[in-house]
Amino acid sequence: MTTRRPRPLRGAIVGFGNVAVEGHLPAWRQHKLFNIVAVCDPSETRLALAADALPAARRYATIDELLLNERLDFVDVATPPASHAAIALAALAKRVAVLSEKPLATRWDDLRRIRTAARAARAVVFTAHNWKYAPIIRTAKRTLRRGDIGTVSHVRLETIRSAPPTDAGTDRTWRLDPATAGGGILVDHGWHAFYLARHLADADPIAISAVTSQRKFTTAGVEDTAECTIEFPNARAEIFLTWAGDTRRNSGTVTGALGALTIADGSLITALGGRPPVETRFAQPLSAGSYHPDWFATMLDDFHAEVSDPAVRGDNLREAEACGRLLERAYQSSASGGARVALEDAPPPTAGSDAAAGG
Repeated sequence: MTTRRPRPLRGAIVGFGNVAVEGHLPAWRQHKLFNIVAVCDPSETRLALAADALPAARRYATIDELLLNERLDFVDVATPPASHAAIALAALAKRVAVLSEKPLATRWDDLRRIRTAARAARAVVFTAHNWKYAPIIRTAKRTLRRGDIGTVSHVRLETIRSAPPTDAGTDRTWRLDPATAGGGILVDHGWHAFYLARHLADADPIAISAVTSQRKFTTAGVEDTAECTIEFPNARAEIFLTWAGDTRRNSGTVTGALGALTIADGSLITALGGRPPVETRFAQPLSAGSYHPDWFATMLDDFHAEVSDPAVRGDNLREAEACGRLLERAYQSSASGGARVALEDAPPPTAGSDAAAGG
């Protein structure tokens, strides 16, 4: 008796810029459980690129046209951040699942609206937390799960860049425009750092303090540097982010009762007690490139699992909600001179209501 392979999920890419072309499209092409049938972008130039890259996919200038004319299982939202919430809500109104670039939304009120819409539509909402799928982070997480360094007490993460990424073929970047980006480096690299800190500490945050500044891009309407301290019930995370550095690197440490892990861009160093450190090298440093199609491809297995399996639905949305709350409170803290701000909010959904939020 043969087992019939499930039909591929029908999806559309919304926003055909750099991250879609360089990061998402290579992953969609290699995954047999998904089929990109349409592309949506207001730019005629980018739609022409889509015609070359995906000649069989239909093309639309607006999200309304797309949702009116296509029968979709999901949309892949790859537009700049300020538009994410509106696109997600439009898709959910049609009971279409959402896979969104980070951040899922730049305002907490929008995140709550998305959560409510996802429950009503019984549709999955999944944010591209692709850094969790980097080989060095996956190896670090396996080490932590084994208990090699004991209970985690401290996490430090640093992202150093000399500038934000520029738009394709130009020296401009929408990331310095608050109307398009919805914020500065906290919205961009900060969201990555927030879910990584939660992932490595294996706990939900309870408070944050943050200071933001403009060290290099002083005429921009957003911050280019941020320093945050996140409190967890039994641990603390320190985060430093800048677009004003003189180099490009990512680094971090995770400290436990029995030892520590050091993430040195392309190396993971494990130090346990008095033993000599053990270094594991990786082919791709964390700071290499901006789009990481291999990480995105690995992440798609979890997206498909959430769509297919009610038992795991909502895990990623809860993670995104934690990031959204941290983002909002970080800006509040910075406006108050770095004061500690608690993350209290309405109780999280119960297990039963989470299961109802799947598609």
